[in-house]
Amino acid sequence: MVNEVRIIYKEYKTALNKLKYPDSWFWGRYTINPYSGCAHACIYCDARSDRYYLDQDFENEVIVKIDIDKNLETRIKNARSLLPDVVAPGGVNDAYQPIELEQKNTYKILKIFQKYKFPINIATKSSLIKRDISLLHEIANDTWCTVGFSITTTDEELASFLEPYSSPPKDRLKAIKEIKEKGPQIQVGTYFMPIIPYLEDNDENLEDVIKQSKKNGADFILFSPGLTLRDSQALFFINKIKNSSYKNVLPSLLDLFKGKTYPPTNYVKKVHSKLLKLCKDYDIPIRIKRWIPKDYRKWNYKISELLLNKEYTEFVTTGKSNNNLKWAGLNLNNLTESIIEVSKRDELSKLPNFNSEIVQLVDPILKNSKDYSLKTGIEDFL
Repeated sequence: MVNEVRIIYKEYKTALNKLKYPDSWFWGRYTINPYSGCAHACIYCDARSDRYYLDQDFENEVIVKIDIDKNLETRIKNARSLLPDVVAPGGVNDAYQPIELEQKNTYKILKIFQKYKFPINIATKSSLIKRDISLLHEIANDTWCTVGFSITTTDEELASFLEPYSSPPKDRLKAIKEIKEKGPQIQVGTYFMPIIPYLEDNDENLEDVIKQSKKNGADFILFSPGLTLRDSQALFFINKIKNSSYKNVLPSLLDLFKGKTYPPTNYVKKVHSKLLKLCKDYDIPIRIKRWIPKDYRKWNYKISELLLNKEYTEFVTTGKSNNNLKWAGLNLNNLTESIIEVSKRDELSKLPNFNSEIVQLVDPILKNSKDYSLKTGIEDFL
């Protein structure tokens, strides 16, 4: 089934966006949207929110960005300090929505990133990505490549209501298997998010998504109970539920949120507990292995990954965030020298949010590393 949309061609001055901090779930440092708008028309999509300022009929108009690959290459070639790092194509659209079959904007930008050795992390609901397995495998061999399929239910009927023009869940699961077989260097898994309360959070669905992901070779599962209910996006979603065969869940859903954007902590903690047990039972990681650069950032990123994974594990097990761990891990990505050099000067405590507990955790790891005896300037580790 394909959504008939109006196609608009538009030229944009910018192509690549740099984030202040890498995303600590997907490890993206840069974002790029090959299109604006998304014909998958998922009824819960947060991109419908006013915060994205999309001046278009989101699912019925798709803007094709003219010459995005040329603009991207110009941006990379002319940048004086644009270091390769993880790029996340998509964000407010699916990079492999149906128009990609004809326009190939995503394929074009992937070729540019391959040329300049940028690692890639793609989230999609489309099996169309299988077309590019060989290219993605080359990127994985050169640097790093991760593919995450958004799969929130194995109930095909429910999925067709929530995500009417996406590939069916069974096709996404098959795509995981095919990618692992044909592109073994690609890290591929399931983005089990959003998990919609009273529709997808029952024990049977939670287990089946994890079970089927593991069965088809997924390397990881990232999960997030609940969804956002924010301004225009909330109104659209609630209206769709109200006028569907699933309307019986609406009173419970609204009572759970009580007018807030996110579900309450006790609900999230309860579902987290179930998901953690299931992932342990099926022996599947709950985090993505991070891309590690070979330049002066090597140990900055290794330690950042350690701290952010530790903070995440504490959060999903206790329901509480450790802000010192979080911000120590995030700020470390912006350090302009190797953390090893900082350790050699006994100045780890001067780094943002590096309290005594974090210093005691990190310092022995650095001192025991094979790289500790090396000079760690920007030109090293190449």
